[in-house]
Amino acid sequence: MRAALAFIAQLAVASLAVPMLTFFSADLGYWLARYVSASVSPPQFYSDHLFSLTSVTGLFLGYLVCESISSRSAIWVWIPALFALCLRVAVWRSGGSVLFHGSVIDHFITADCQIQSWHEVGFSTRCADKTLLMPLILGCVAYSIGAAIQMLNALRLRSRLRPQL
Repeated sequence: MRAALAFIAQLAVASLAVPMLTFFSADLGYWLARYVSASVSPPQFYSDHLFSLTSVTGLFLGYLVCESISSRSAIWVWIPALFALCLRVAVWRSGGSVLFHGSVIDHFITADCQIQSWHEVGFSTRCADKTLLMPLILGCVAYSIGAAIQMLNALRLRSRLRPQL
């Protein structure tokens, strides 16, 4: 029971905190990148770097949270996220005509979705999966990877501190 509660807590942190913190890291990343290239606006920077920002935020948060909380359950957070993605792909594939569906990668990863064009007709159907679902999935996967890195780092440190006989 305790392990299940720890898993649910880790899943909640990965699925709720990572996408929310991505907005803050996007702002910080924009202000840092502005000195290198001043040609993009904040919404365009967020749209262009959504997946990389989510990955870095998930890795960093997974590593930090698992330093103080056990990382055994956090390593498995990617499984429900991947199941949710598979379910969404199946629902997306079953709806509509086969002639009007592009590839899964085109729809979920490489769709041309700029946040500043949210008012366009069809934006919510074309871009909801890329801008809402994929950061959630990618954040959970990156959180698990961050937890695994922290666990491996802790094991390496423990083996180094253990006296040799």
